[in-house]
Amino acid sequence: MKCLEAEKAPSYYPSLATMSESLSNESTPCGGYEREVVERVWQLAQIVPGNDPQVWRKDELGAWIHRRDYRQRHSEFGWEIAEAGYRMRACGMESLRPMQWQNHVDYLVAARHQAVISADGLRNVRRLF
Repeated sequence: MKCLEAEKAPSYYPSLATMSESLSNESTPCGGYEREVVERVWQLAQIVPGNDPQVWRKDELGAWIHRRDYRQRHSEFGWEIAEAGYRMRACGMESLRPMQWQNHVDYLVAARHQAVISADGLRNVRRLF
């Protein structure tokens, strides 16, 4: 697999200013988590050089995630907060991590330890193991 570090994430999403304005206008917690928790979990995602880390990152399995697509299962780059405390014997913030939504579903359902959705260039693809 070629090195992806130099590639830029897709650029067809709104600007960071638009995204920040949209997020700040919402007053309800995001999916049961306070905004501060969602932001702290986002900070745990992998930064990819050459991409705006406030907009684009990768989950621990190598799949692209987009900050604005939190809890958006219709998006290829949607992500959710995985609670791994029962597997990692951790609690609180230590048990939370960002995960591309399809990886999160597979993690919950099949308890897989290998990437199912990962980046292939600028797209996320399903890998069969």
